[in-house]
Amino acid sequence: MLGRMSTKNLVLSAFCVSCLIFCCAYAPYEPDYNRYRGTINLQNFFSDYMSNVRSNIQKSWNPPDFMEKGHVTLMFKVDRRGEIMETNIVESSGNSVYDESTLDAIKKAAPFGKFPHNAPKDFITVKYSFDTSYVKTDRMKEYVSKADRFFNVDNNVALEYIDLAINEVRGDMGSYFLYGKRSKIKRALGDIKGSEEDLAECKRLKSKFDQRRIASCKLIAETEQSPFAYYHLAYSYELAGDYPHAIEAIDKAISLTPLNNGYKRYRAELVNKKNNIDFR
Repeated sequence: MLGRMSTKNLVLSAFCVSCLIFCCAYAPYEPDYNRYRGTINLQNFFSDYMSNVRSNIQKSWNPPDFMEKGHVTLMFKVDRRGEIMETNIVESSGNSVYDESTLDAIKKAAPFGKFPHNAPKDFITVKYSFDTSYVKTDRMKEYVSKADRFFNVDNNVALEYIDLAINEVRGDMGSYFLYGKRSKIKRALGDIKGSEEDLAECKRLKSKFDQRRIASCKLIAETEQSPFAYYHLAYSYELAGDYPHAIEAIDKAISLTPLNNGYKRYRAELVNKKNNIDFR
């Protein structure tokens, strides 16, 4: 992106590198420009401004909760008025709903307010990372990582670690995936009954979690009346296997924007999946 800048804007390249800001859904990092050691002390102009940018984005993002580990990195330009000039995804999550949620957050967070009056630049380029994870605590992260590492290497050890992970967050329906992992480990150990019990618990908790997600997405969609909010709702219905309601939601998204070719393709996919189920 920087390679296509005009000669006038090339002088900003050192600034753009220094102005990167990385934020996480759970724990914001320090902006890179705070470690800048160039000839211009950019903290004097943009430290408070960048804090405001980060705060606005975090308040505007409704983090999707359907990926075990989600990550997106965006690059966007902000002009002196605080308006977004352009936004590009530089690292995709691999899921279109997750990706679009981050673009939607940037759109809702802007404008960010005018630059400080004596700021030396006409625009800034910000690099911003969005991250989510099913893992709720550091200990849970450690246990899940070790369970995955020992799976099919030493399944008895893997079972010990996944048990610790489940005990760490017992009762949390959002951790249903842990029972799915333990089901696989138990099956590998020959414990078919235990595997089936864990799989049933995984499905039970996931069903409750899906319904909670649908209720949340439906409230947001009805409040915002935005195309993306209904797209997110449609995807939530699809995850729960409710294709009729998913189609209704995506129809609403299509009706709210003329830029709906992607939504129309998704609708065709939903109809095809529904027909396949009906055929069975």
